[in-house]
Parts: sequence; C-alpha cells; structure tokens
Amino acid sequence: MAQEAVAAHVALTIGLHLLDRIRRIRFLKYKLVRPNADMRVAFSALLRICEGGRYLLIRNLHRPQTFGPFGGVYKYYGGAKKELDEILFRPQDLGPGSDMKDDLRGFLPRKNLVRVDRWFAASHERESPGECLRRELTEELKETKPSIRLPVPGALPLSLVRVVHEGPLHVPGQQYLQYRVFEVFEGQASTTEASSFFKSLLKIAESHGDLLMAHAEEIITGRARDGRAIGPHAAYFIGRKNLRPDDPAFPPSYDKRPTV
Repeated sequence: MAQEAVAAHVALTIGLHLLDRIRRIRFLKYKLVRPNADMRVAFSALLRICEGGRYLLIRNLHRPQTFGPFGGVYKYYGGAKKELDEILFRPQDLGPGSDMKDDLRGFLPRKNLVRVDRWFAASHERESPGECLRRELTEELKETKPSIRLPVPGALPLSLVRVVHEGPLHVPGQQYLQYRVFEVFEGQASTTEASSFFKSLLKIAESHGDLLMAHAEEIITGRARDGRAIGPHAAYFIGRKNLRPDDPAFPPSYDKRPTV
C-alpha cells in the first residue's frame, strides 16, 4: 500500500513537471512573434474558506456589485528589483496615492514571459502565500462596511488546492495579451487561533452585507439566490476554468486598485 502511494506521488510529480515544461515550451513562440510587444502579467493568491458546501466571498471594493474571493496580488521585495529590471518588468501605473506599490502586476516584453514565470515559481524575493493572504485579509476586512474588526492570525495555516495558469489571452479593448497565475489555498483550522478566526468570520458572514456564502451552483451561474453577482475568479474554488469573462476594467483615473 505504501509503495503504491509513493508510486502515485512520483507519477503525479512527473506529470506536473511535464505539464510545466509543455506550458513554457508553448511560451517560446512569444520570443519569435512580436517579441517586444507588451504582455500583461499578474500573480495572485486566493483564499478558499468553506463550510457546509458553501464558499465565503467578499464584496469587491471597486466593483461593489460583485462578490469574489479573499486574496490578491503578491508583492515583491527589494531584492527582486534587479532581476525584474533585467526582464524589463514595468509595474502597472495605478496613479498617485495607490497602495499597490511593489505588486506583481504589470507589463513586460512578450519574449520574457518564460523568465518571469520561472522567477515567480522559484518563490524568491516575494511574499509567501501566508504573508500575501494575511495582508489581504487584514486589508479587506477593514474595508467592509461596517468594518469587521477581527484580528487575523499571526500564522495562517494553508493547504494548496490548485494553481491555475490563465492565458496568455487577448484582453477585450486592449492591444496586449494577458497571462495570470492564481494560486488557490484552503484555510486550515489546525491551530486554536486559526480555528477561532475562521469560526468567527463564518458566523459574521451570515448577517454581514459585504460577505456572501455561495454554493458551487451559484458560483457557476455567477449569481447568488438573492440576486447578488459573483465575480468570475470564484470559479477557481471549484475548478480550473474561468466560466465567464472578467468585468470591464475601469479607466486608471477611476480605479486606483484594479482587481487581479
């Protein structure tokens, strides 16, 4: 039995490695076709919290008509700037006053897509999933109205659900292609602090207007039973397909913090 489990793990590891190689080989065409044209990239972590077949979502601050996952774009550290400069990464210009400084969201020449994908996968000089999701949880809970004053655990136990590589795809109304990576994690109540936090948050969600508990069927259709709209990225909680197009982006002057 143990040998079968080891063999299955080895087969899975080899399979994932091959898929990774195939994806990056596919990226090589961008070195040949319009290599210096812009490619938009974004690397994000999403937090899945579920209970009784329902998934916890939060109102989007800048698209208040929709609800989506907790989480957001990873930040890079100062030590990453040299390598990001070498691949000509340009952070997305979000205007003065933005709190999205050092986000892994921006543009680079298409020919450097393989290099930025490898750099991200190496996990050097950027936030860990726990750091990213703890920061996002703290910010997003403060932004609810009324504000949810619930301390986020200092250590946030997580397990990886899946990694979704989206694109490169054409963006409607734009000249560039877009490549995004979404790492989906499950919150684990494996410590007393984490268990208390998740229980309290789920209890608050039952009556707070900025939180929504949605069944998988509602996520698939994009609409909760009470009529509230659900954003497309919530679909990554239950699979690898984005079932609907993104909401139209706001112009930069109107949206200082675009979604992932």
